[in-house]
Amino acid sequence: MTADRAPKLGESKVITPGYRVDDFLTGLAARWDIPLGKQKLIDAPGDRKIWHFAGAVSSGGEEQLSIAGVPTEQGDIVGFSCLVNAGRTKAGAFLEDCVKTGIPGWNNERAVAWFRTAKQQVDALYTKEHQTVFSSLYVSRSAHALLRRSGPMSDSTGTYVLFVSGGEIAENS
Repeated sequence: MTADRAPKLGESKVITPGYRVDDFLTGLAARWDIPLGKQKLIDAPGDRKIWHFAGAVSSGGEEQLSIAGVPTEQGDIVGFSCLVNAGRTKAGAFLEDCVKTGIPGWNNERAVAWFRTAKQQVDALYTKEHQTVFSSLYVSRSAHALLRRSGPMSDSTGTYVLFVSGGEIAENS
C-alpha cells in the first residue's frame, strides 16, 4: 500500500518484558558484521528524550546495512528496525534474518512466510508507483512488523526498512 494508506500505529510499548538487545540483535549484528553502538539518550519528537542504539555498514558514503533500536532505560526493547539498500546482494536474506526475532510468541516460520509475500508485494508496487510503499502488518502476541520500501525517484532500487515494535495498532481514519 502507498504511504497514505499505511496503518496507523499506536503508542509503542515494550515488546516483551525481558526481551533485550543481547537476546537477538547482538547476534544479528555479529552475523552481518554490523558494529552496534552503545545505548544513549537522544532527542525525539515532542520534546522527549528516548534511549537509542544503532549500528551501520556503509559503502561509498551510503548506508548499506543498519540496525537501530529503542530500548527502555533498563534495556527492554520497545522496537527495532533493519535497513538495507534494495540493490544490495543478499538484501532479502538480511531482512529475512531480521524477521527471525526470537520474541516469545513470535512464530519465525510464519514471520518468514509473511516477509516473503510482503517483499514481493512492496517490490511490485514500488516498481509501479515509484513512491514509498508499505506491506501489510505481521502481528504476533506482543509485537508487529511492517516492511517499507522507499527512496529518491532517481534511485530505482530504493531502501527497505523492516520495523518491529511492541504496542497497539490503531484503525485508519
